[in-house]
Amino acid sequence: MTAATVAYLYDRHATTATGMLNARMDACTAYMEAKGWAGGGRWLDVGDDALSDDRRPAFDAMLNAIQAAGTAVERVVLVPDWDRLSRNPAACGLLTRRVLLLGARVETALGEQRRPGASLIHRARINGAPITA
Repeated sequence: MTAATVAYLYDRHATTATGMLNARMDACTAYMEAKGWAGGGRWLDVGDDALSDDRRPAFDAMLNAIQAAGTAVERVVLVPDWDRLSRNPAACGLLTRRVLLLGARVETALGEQRRPGASLIHRARINGAPITA
């Protein structure tokens, strides 16, 4: 992708221990940098908001930022994996759809992605390392 791509890093974290969260965010940052994308910020729902599928204030604020960025740049919500949106497949699909309706896409640090207008998730060939090409 080009430098005109802006990545919005999103995660959710319910506990006060931050070791795993930091590792996930570091993986996303490395993926974003390898792609040459600009950063659109880190968005994190914590505590009870991280456990809810219908109350995600950071996710909502991120969507507002994506909408405000306009369509002149390619926008991608970057998550470590699909579970970081929700472990509930239906809720994950709804949250993904909210991004797609803004003309942005969702991509994991493993290289899987959903694009606007696509009906299926593009699955990466996973060999234990992030896909950076």
